Amino acid sequence: MPVRRPNGQLKLPTDDRPVFGACCKLDIELETGFIIGRGNELGEPIACDDAESHIFGMVLLNDWSARDIQQWEYVPLGPFNSKTFATTISPWIVTLDALEPFRVATPAQEPQPLAYLQHNRAITPSISNWSCYGPNEGVQRATTISRTNFRLMYWSMAQQLAHHTVFAIPASAI
Repeated sequence: MPVRRPNGQLKLPTDDRPVFGACCKLDIELETGFIIGRGNELGEPIACDDAESHIFGMVLLNDWSARDIQQWEYVPLGPFNSKTFATTISPWIVTLDALEPFRVATPAQEPQPLAYLQHNRAITPSISNWSCYGPNEGVQRATTISRTNFRLMYWSMAQQLAHHTVFAIPASAI
């Protein structure tokens, strides 16, 4: 499904009042998502060392934002329509098993994470040349917008999953 340029309230710093119109500062954030295959009991945390047994695989994820609409919305409402109009994912899931040969150590974390975010198998897939391309008006080929490697992620997938389920951990255990 194509992503449509959103309409919303725009307010330039020089204007007294907002106007309604099409977004002029469309932003895309190149991200990944991971798919949970095995769940947990409602309210039960997932420990870092057990997290990968819950993660089935990964997808590429694009989070779209209307930055000029967000600039006006944010003050009275918080990021409302400007951050929720589109999220797209790749049409495939790459399993953790398929990524196993490409795993490397995660970067050192300073300061050291709290105990619930520490784990023994701190490795992550090295997905190189992970690029984002965008159209370039008047040119037939897409333009490289960014290029990175997933191994540079500060927080591992296991840490992210543990953190998302941490609200069930008693404060005394943290």
